Amino acid sequence: MEDKTMNNKDFNGILIKKSTFKDVKTIEKIIDKHAKKQPKFISGPPGTGKTTTFITEKYVELLKNYSHNKIIILSHTNVAANEIRDAILKLPEVKEKGLTKKSLKYKICTIHSYCKSRLVGRKEVFSYEDHKNLSMMDSLFKLQTVTESEFNDDKHQFYRYLADAYGRGKSLKEHWKTCNKQRYRPYSLNSIEEMRVPYEKYKHDNHVCDYADMIQDFIDKAVDPDIDALIVDEAQDSNVPQRKALDKMATKAKEYYFVGDADQTIFEFAGSDADYYHRLSRNAEQLEQGHRCGVTINSLCKRIMRPIWNYYGYERVWKPTGFVGDHYYLPSLQTNCSAMEALLDKIQNTNETFLFTYRGTPSDSWVKNFFKREGIEFAHVGNNAHVPKKEIRCHKLWPEFCRGKPMSLKQIKDFWDYAGSKVIVRGKGKETFEDWIDREYTIDYLINKKFLKSTASEERDFSLIRVQKGKKEDYEKRLIYIKKILNKGFNDGDVRVKYANIHTVKGLTFDNVVVDLTMTRPEDYFTQLRLKYVAYSRGKFDCWTVASQGKYTLGVR
Repeated sequence: MEDKTMNNKDFNGILIKKSTFKDVKTIEKIIDKHAKKQPKFISGPPGTGKTTTFITEKYVELLKNYSHNKIIILSHTNVAANEIRDAILKLPEVKEKGLTKKSLKYKICTIHSYCKSRLVGRKEVFSYEDHKNLSMMDSLFKLQTVTESEFNDDKHQFYRYLADAYGRGKSLKEHWKTCNKQRYRPYSLNSIEEMRVPYEKYKHDNHVCDYADMIQDFIDKAVDPDIDALIVDEAQDSNVPQRKALDKMATKAKEYYFVGDADQTIFEFAGSDADYYHRLSRNAEQLEQGHRCGVTINSLCKRIMRPIWNYYGYERVWKPTGFVGDHYYLPSLQTNCSAMEALLDKIQNTNETFLFTYRGTPSDSWVKNFFKREGIEFAHVGNNAHVPKKEIRCHKLWPEFCRGKPMSLKQIKDFWDYAGSKVIVRGKGKETFEDWIDREYTIDYLINKKFLKSTASEERDFSLIRVQKGKKEDYEKRLIYIKKILNKGFNDGDVRVKYANIHTVKGLTFDNVVVDLTMTRPEDYFTQLRLKYVAYSRGKFDCWTVASQGKYTLGVR
């Protein structure tokens, strides 16, 4: 057939510009390939109520027609799954039925958890300890050394390569032909293929599995589940094998829903397919009213996405909230200017939350150094605060305790966690606290009971009795940081300032957002725009743009 251009052809409910018959045939194949049972797509920009409104309301509706045992809601992260489950458990209709967190454990969960729950003889997940054992058996695994935290964040390139290839439905050799090979240094295709043999043998011999195994074993071995209704949250993050698993889950389903936003497809490196979800939008129910982003952030996000919307030939309706908000520009996090003054003032003098997010790895260090320099309490998204609240509280309350102010048993236990033998009598400690009544105690009481030395009340500076861990230099920097926090006024509530890369923060909401545009390497332009879109749309009110500190800028060709 002659390759003729189609102008403004309505295909799959999206107005296509500058498309061809050849393109359309390709699209049709993509759709037909996954047409085993087409889900109904609920599409909406960030903050339009996809999760908080549609899923909860749909669950109540489904509960009228089906047993809760046959209604499955799946997400991609434990955080998201827990949020959905908690929201549903608060519903009066759910309370009436007596449903609990336990009864919904594998009914509202991650895709991986559900797949694993359906398998006979469930295995333990391949862990950091398994990695260390394997490293002792095969030296190739030691080419890249990772901490437990880095391992859990998928920073070991061998395991990442396996996951990326599998997510795309490709063999190791097929993925190597098209991948960014720098991403997997120091490993080559030969070394990865060589490592695969002992890796698979170790898993088999030790009865453990990885996340790819959970999905593939479900596809190959599990009996088609008896599900009446299946809802998939953040569906655009699903890769090729996951979509196959979802199709299998929906085999008997009477209702099948994908909830998501094709514009937030930022896991293409792991096998998600933005184009597939754009085309799936043909019969989508479009959510339009935003409940998060004010006018400024909403308008900024629309400008960011304009090239993608023009490419697919459609205009997305996305209404902002009534709040306007401001957009500030920062040359760097080291620059003193009016934008920086506005940021610090708002952090210090409001109870609003802040997210610092970025694409480039160096930004992680720059952001943390900024927090430490300014004496800002901070935490990584999903992890504990940089310095625990209870540690800062010890520095604040110990002088008051020494002056005779009674402290709760909990606070005394915190003192015990951090103070050393300079004030604590050896042989006394935590194990005895379980026999204590939960009330307040004075320092004199502890001295009389010989839990504290008689000179304890003279040691008014907690930093002088604190058990020092790590290098002396690091400890001194930690003390400087703690004292800055105390001098600025210690907030004993939740940590309001958090940081993480853009992939980690998707799905989260903050009052304000600070976006660092630094990239360490070039990436696909549309991928950059989607990342930028996700980053800014986490915020409600104000946003700050930090100029790129490197060669490449996020969102620029």
